[in-house]
Amino acid sequence: MDQPFGLLGMIVIGGVCLVALFSVVEALFPRSVDRTRRVADEAPRRALLVGLANFVFLGAVALGIGALGNRSSLAFLELTTLLVFVLLMIGITFGLAGMVQVVGSRLFPERSKLQQTGWGAGVLVLACLVPYLGWFGLLPYLALTGLGAFILGWFSERSKGVPVEKAST
Repeated sequence: MDQPFGLLGMIVIGGVCLVALFSVVEALFPRSVDRTRRVADEAPRRALLVGLANFVFLGAVALGIGALGNRSSLAFLELTTLLVFVLLMIGITFGLAGMVQVVGSRLFPERSKLQQTGWGAGVLVLACLVPYLGWFGLLPYLALTGLGAFILGWFSERSKGVPVEKAST
């Protein structure tokens, strides 16, 4: 009988943890999240296509290197696979933090930046919990658009010739 309450408790704790994660990412890396937010807000279709292409490419590369490492028993290839997946997850995390900012600023424009982050993350967590539509529609859309926006924001900032000291975050 306690199984549903255990699942519900895990969902609530997971949602609170995601809100905290996006708040911390916004607090520690405000310029990176702001670049990601700007790109996701201005060019969502382009960001989605870039995110999808990079996700498929990096996923295929990681799986190929992992299979090669598994067959040849070279430990550094398996470590390389893990590194590619970690980089992909970092990009998705920053991308989702930017998407949280987009949603928070659109739904709660009068609130402070921290409140926009908290409420935007809460709304997105609840929306992504909707069975099937949220799981297989909204979450992949947000993750891929955010990943593409992070990549586009990252390279657009570097291509402008910004000094390294200013572009460290």
